[in-house]
Formats: sequence, C-alpha cells, structure tokens
Amino acid sequence: MEKNKNSFKDMKVIFFDAGPIISLVMSRMWWILPKLKEKFGGKFYITPAVHFELIDRPLQTKRFAFEALQVMKLIREGTLEVYDNVPEKKVKELIRIANSTFKIKNKSMDIIQEGEMQSVASALELNAPVVMDERTLRLFIENGKEMTSLLEHRFHNTITADNVKVNLFAQMLQDVTIIRSIELVSIAYKIGLMNLYIPAKKNGRSLLIDSILWAVKFNGCAVTEHEIEEIKGVLLE
Repeated sequence: MEKNKNSFKDMKVIFFDAGPIISLVMSRMWWILPKLKEKFGGKFYITPAVHFELIDRPLQTKRFAFEALQVMKLIREGTLEVYDNVPEKKVKELIRIANSTFKIKNKSMDIIQEGEMQSVASALELNAPVVMDERTLRLFIENGKEMTSLLEHRFHNTITADNVKVNLFAQMLQDVTIIRSIELVSIAYKIGLMNLYIPAKKNGRSLLIDSILWAVKFNGCAVTEHEIEEIKGVLLE
C-alpha cells in the first residue's frame, strides 16, 4: 500500500481551482486545456468542492448552465478528473486559521472558500502546483500587510489582522506553487496553439497577444496592466 502511495506522489499532477477554468470558458479558450494536458503528460485534477462550484451550482441557474456543460464535457472526455482523496483534516485546519485571521468591526471575515483550500491542500500533499486566479490567497501567502490593505480597499473599512496567524498560514503554504490562467494562455501561445488566430496584419502577433491576455483578465484573472505588458514583451521576443 505504501508503495502505491509513493508512486502516486511521483505522478505529474496539476490541481485547478474553479476561477481559472471559469476564466478560460468565459474567454472561449477552454479548448486549450486538452492540448496543454497532452503536452504536460500528466493529470489535471479538480476537487469535489471545485466540481460543485463549476457544475452543480451553475446548473441550477439559466445564466451559467451552458458554461457548466462545457466543463462537464472536459470531464467526460478525461481532460479534467475529480480528485477524491482530499486531505479534509488539513482543509478544515487551513480554513479555520484563514477565516479567523482578519476582522472587520471586531467580526471575523470569511476570506477563503472550501474549493480553494481543497485544491491547495491536495496540491501540497502531492507536491503539485495549483492553478488559481484569485488574488486573495496569493497575497495571504506572500504579503500579509498588502493583504490587509487589499481587504480595506475592498470593504472600505479598517481591517485588523492577527499577525501570528498570518505568519502561521503563510508558513503552512510556503511550498505551494500557484499558476494563473494568464500563464496558461501564454504557454498556449508559446507552443503555437494560438497561431490560427494571428490576423494578417503587420502587428498581428501583438494584437493576438493583447486580446488573449486581456480576455482572461476581464473574465476573472487577477493580473495588473503592468504585468500584462511584461508578459506581452516576453511573448513577442
């Protein structure tokens, strides 16, 4: 049994939060996922809570039902697989710490969702990266002070932080590698998946890169305009 567990940890795996998949579906670029998975040669996993966010919940609405069907197609065809061995004890511990760290008007703030934590905890257990567009978790890990400023800007109120918990949470997640959907579309461009969209213009490549980078930003990927310009510069080299 132990041998199987170790061999599973050696597999090439990437976990996906709901946000990046939504970004790609809404940007009409979900089709790059099967091709990226083939290039990657490993597993693309979503957790049960992410499955609920992507499929079960939106299927109950008319507005997002078709987006849910597109994700279902990715699962049906084997591009995405549901990972059932989520370390629930670790998930609950991380959520407990995260959602008692920041307070507004002396009330704790729920800033982390179950889907995010299932993805991160599972990724940590398998030493795998996680694809996540939400800015909150990245800041929580990387810069607690900036996280506090972000929350104050978002809620237009004073936020108090438990710095002991900030440091503990960051330490527990220090080994997680986070990828965003904007990195995925950049890779897709670099390996030629976007070539069929290059218009027959002098600045055709530049126009295409702008369009795909801004598409994922407008559909939920947390990325600044400065970052987009930097990524564009690298892709045009």
